[in-house]
Amino acid sequence: MTSLSRLARSYKNKKIQATKLRRQTEKKLKTALSLKRRSSSGLSSLERRKETMITKKDEVLQLLNQYLAQRASIQRLKIAAEERIMQEKEAKERAQQESEFAESPDDKARALERIKMMEQKIVELNSEIRQRNAAEERLVKLITDTTKAKSRLDLRIRQQAKSKPTLLVQLKSSTKAGERLRPQVQTKLKQEAQLSRNLVTINEKLKLLKDKRRKAKRKVKKKTKRKLLKSRRKTKARKTKTRTKKAQKRRAKTRKRRTIKRKVKRKATKKSRKSKRR
Repeated sequence: MTSLSRLARSYKNKKIQATKLRRQTEKKLKTALSLKRRSSSGLSSLERRKETMITKKDEVLQLLNQYLAQRASIQRLKIAAEERIMQEKEAKERAQQESEFAESPDDKARALERIKMMEQKIVELNSEIRQRNAAEERLVKLITDTTKAKSRLDLRIRQQAKSKPTLLVQLKSSTKAGERLRPQVQTKLKQEAQLSRNLVTINEKLKLLKDKRRKAKRKVKKKTKRKLLKSRRKTKARKTKTRTKKAQKRRAKTRKRRTIKRKVKRKATKKSRKSKRR
């Protein structure tokens, strides 16, 4: 029984150790699978963000090209307006000269009318140039902001490109760890189950042995009790017999004394009768 108890304790300790190792391996596997999910999710999210940012970058580039084209168009219109102003000024100078040298009032009046129209045209062209300048300033600001947005998108795309190899390494290592740890967990589970079965078998044998010992002890106890009762009965019988003998002896002595007394009494009576007869 001692050897079985030691064996049961040994299997119990082994089972506790196996359970501990199994839980540690399961924890490592859980960590590896979690890292794999995070890495895979991170890569998928990275790809989605990359596609979104590339789309945004294309939109920003398209908008930037549009603003640049508008600015170039405004600059061309400004140059054309400035050239028109120069032409109108030259024409005004010629008209002024014609008015100065006009021979008739009608020619002079027509020259002055042309000068007035030219001055009005110059004012319109200057106003148009001012509007173009204001529009160009707005476009310059939009171009600057759009260029900054494009630079930010380029930076984020480069940062994501740098983080992708790290995620790929994590995914690869966690996948390998999962493939390595999964069979280890199964092995640990089988070992733990086998130790549990062995422990159950040993405990059953130990229980049977204990039951047998308890039964044997009960039998010995009953046998001892029977012997004790038998001994007590014998002792009681001896005591009863002794008391009976003593009582018999006492009764015999009492009867003897009574007999002697009766004999003495009879002799005395006989003597008294003889004395009376005399």
